This record gives sequence, structure tokens and C-alpha cells, in this order.
Amino acid sequence: MNSYEVIVILDPALTEAAVEAEVSAIREVVAKKGGEVQEVQKWGKKRLAYEIKKRRDGQYVLMQIRGAAGVVADLERYFRITEAILKGIVVRAEAPRKSRYQAKPQRSREGTGLAAQEVGHGEFQ
Repeated sequence: MNSYEVIVILDPALTEAAVEAEVSAIREVVAKKGGEVQEVQKWGKKRLAYEIKKRRDGQYVLMQIRGAAGVVADLERYFRITEAILKGIVVRAEAPRKSRYQAKPQRSREGTGLAAQEVGHGEFQ
């Protein structure tokens, strides 16, 4: 099972009850494919960068889900056929990388010595 982040922009004219109904409908779509919704964050109404379906504002909702790959196709289909959803995107969430890179030594501009080099966890020598 993979972890996904789902961001949905809903119609700004929806009431709080209607937004909750859309979130629960998305939960049902995820549950039908054997997935689960781990977290829901309602970001509220925000101004859009450009018009989407003749709307300048939208209500943003972020959801973190776990499920099989088939859940993505069902969610995208649901986003296309639901009029209250202006836009929706599903992105696979990856765990942050644990290791830091080791920077190569570089010559300073004067050419007299080496420039600072990153070692360990973001510390400089």
C-alpha cells in the first residue's frame, strides 16, 4: 500500500455541510478500493491564481491516504465527474531522505585553499 496526498479545490459557494459531504464521498471512493484516509486538513477559502471553471476563489482540502495504485484512477475519475470539485490532484508521498550528500571540495577564488565543505548533518568544516 502506498501513501498519497490528495489536494482538492472545491466550489467556493459550498456550505460547510456540503464540503463535509464531499470529503465523506471521497472517503467512500477510497474505502471501496481498500484504502484508508489518514488525515484531512481543511485550508478554507483562498484566491486562485487563475480562473478555474469561471471561479476566482476555491475551498482547499488536503487529504493523506493509503491505498493501492487503483485508488488513484478512481479518485481522478471522481474528480472529473463531480461538479463541486473545481480541481483535484493525487500525488504519491515519499518518505524524506535520511542521508545527506557529501559536497566535493572546491577551490576558493583566491586559489589559496579549499572552500567550506559540508560534512555530516549540514555542518560545515
